[in-house]
Amino acid sequence: MNSPHTTRTFPERRGAALLALLLAAATAVGQGNPLRVQERAFLNPAVNRVTTLGDSAAWEAYHAKLDRLLFDGTGQVSVAHIGGSHVQADLWSMELRHRLQTMAPGVRAGRGFIFPYNMAKSNNPYWYHPEYTGSWTAVRNVMRTDSSVLGAAGISVTTTDTLTGIKVSFRGEAYPGYAFDRVRVLHRMDSSYEVRAWCTDTTVRIERRVDAAGGYTEFTYDRLRDTLRLRIQRTDTLQRRFTLRGIVLENSDPGFVLHALGVNGASTASWLRCQRFAEELVLLKPDLVILSIGINDAHDPDFSAARYEANYRELIRRIRQASPGTAILLTTNTDSYVKRRHVNRNAGAVREAMMRLSAAEGVAMWDAFGVMGGEGSIRAWEKAGLAQPDRIHLKRPGYALLGDLLFAALMERYGRHLSAIRH
Repeated sequence: MNSPHTTRTFPERRGAALLALLLAAATAVGQGNPLRVQERAFLNPAVNRVTTLGDSAAWEAYHAKLDRLLFDGTGQVSVAHIGGSHVQADLWSMELRHRLQTMAPGVRAGRGFIFPYNMAKSNNPYWYHPEYTGSWTAVRNVMRTDSSVLGAAGISVTTTDTLTGIKVSFRGEAYPGYAFDRVRVLHRMDSSYEVRAWCTDTTVRIERRVDAAGGYTEFTYDRLRDTLRLRIQRTDTLQRRFTLRGIVLENSDPGFVLHALGVNGASTASWLRCQRFAEELVLLKPDLVILSIGINDAHDPDFSAARYEANYRELIRRIRQASPGTAILLTTNTDSYVKRRHVNRNAGAVREAMMRLSAAEGVAMWDAFGVMGGEGSIRAWEKAGLAQPDRIHLKRPGYALLGDLLFAALMERYGRHLSAIRH
């Protein structure tokens, strides 16, 4: 790999058009920029930047990984987006994933981490459709009195049935089908249940491997598939429950993989309750972790900026334990109201805490609060049909706009990197 400070020649097959696109990102609010988001009177595009107040070495490593993917066509870039209901619905994350995977030819890799939220009687992202048999109960990281072991998903489902099944398929205009040839099923290991993958095409060969230390069963297919079928069966009458903590769908194609890890109502304290968070994050090998946690902290009547900042420091420590050198991006809260009537002024305290964390911990920051228009701007988003009447959550077009803004900010930061290495 060349030094980040030397001039490099990019292969012609990636084309001058792609290079021009990325370099244009260095002027995110300039005229003619193809990454410029559609203008809205209430937006503040001047602050739509990823900033780092401290050490930015991790971002140089992340950008070097982008260089290899975009200009050499090699490797995968793994992004993990962690948060609450904004992330569980996979609308914001979906838009960012779609933008990343369509920014250049041949950069659409696997789907990555999924969780069948409908098995927990919760809202499932539209883009993948889990079907299941059997009776399942759920545990979420927002349940303070439950000490069940949770991992990177922040949620699990458990069954006591002797035989159950799960089928996962894709749908939606942004998801014509994600192919995979490797699957990891994350589950409780201290039980005598067996997980098997199967296909309707009986000529497909599937190899199975149980990794007790990693906490998963892995399946390797001899050809790419776009539908997952699992059979879960009890093999010992002494054990009476099986717990599922998530599924990772992978392939070896070069490209971006974006894992959405969200739980409705989750705060920083909620994610700290996930005992196997670091161990399972290791499996995702994230090059970039986006942390969008804070809206639920800020709506807590007992909100403490000091406690919030301390919780975030511990989360950052655990992420670095799992993935040393990964780039970390904090996104400030979107503007919101308390009970639809009063501006939530804790958003400012959240932003100030993130600025301190950026300076002290060497993490980056994206000011979603400022970009969307600042205090009270959620009313304008609601009037424009972008926000829900609760003045907390967004509608699908609103989350799509948020994803576009974040993508533009990430590309602007990458454009600065490219400008630096070419001069």
